[in-house]
Amino acid sequence: MSLYDALSNSISGASAQSLALNNISGNIANTQTAGFKTTETSFADMLAQSAKAPQQAGGVAASTRNSLTIQGTVQSTGVSTNLAISGNGYFIVRDNTGTDQSPTFTGETGYTRRGDFAPDANGFLVNGAGYYLFAGPSATAPVTVPTGANTLASLAVSPAGTLTGTAADGSAVPLGALTLAQFGPQDNLTGLDGGTYVANGRSGTPSYGLNGATVTASAVEQSTASITDQFSKMIETQQAYTANTKVMSAADQMLQDAIAMYA
Repeated sequence: MSLYDALSNSISGASAQSLALNNISGNIANTQTAGFKTTETSFADMLAQSAKAPQQAGGVAASTRNSLTIQGTVQSTGVSTNLAISGNGYFIVRDNTGTDQSPTFTGETGYTRRGDFAPDANGFLVNGAGYYLFAGPSATAPVTVPTGANTLASLAVSPAGTLTGTAADGSAVPLGALTLAQFGPQDNLTGLDGGTYVANGRSGTPSYGLNGATVTASAVEQSTASITDQFSKMIETQQAYTANTKVMSAADQMLQDAIAMYA
């Protein structure tokens, strides 16, 4: 391996650790974000081109990997319209492409685990990222709850997905049936902002139903990003980055020495 190869390898290593640090910083920033799933960094070795055996070490390539299959802790919030999923599945949501006074939902269908839903002025349930909850794929309007004097005292979700509210006077308020979107290779979903994902060719189309998952009202799924875990990864990443820069400096100095010998 030449000094140029050593320099190239160390540059690829520093670049890979930079990506890892970027992902770690995003995870730390979202440790308190409902439904957030940590973003991991995958590393793959790149072998140097050589006709000799054994194969010489090469550089490294880094890529971002979602961890959508990890379950977050379900925490009670006391907010009746908050919803948390235990098990596989995603809430079906859409973005408002109109105005707050006259919302329209003509955009693509999204899928999220972020269930901090609350009613807007129209009684539509919308989460903290601005996405509206739909009961199913064929629903034409978001899930709606009473507002004003008829605000719900509580909300319950049956094992079959039936939504039932309880009014302040104790009367039951039927709100329809809620279904979840289920995917096989979940980590292949394409991420949007606000913890929302869309299907693509690799993820395939979703199936619908609870399929063993449960939905709990007055609760949200917490972020899967742990500050302790992310700080440990940050220290390791920083050390690896520093080591790569030292290799760069050493290779650069050796190259300068070699050039000086022939000057």
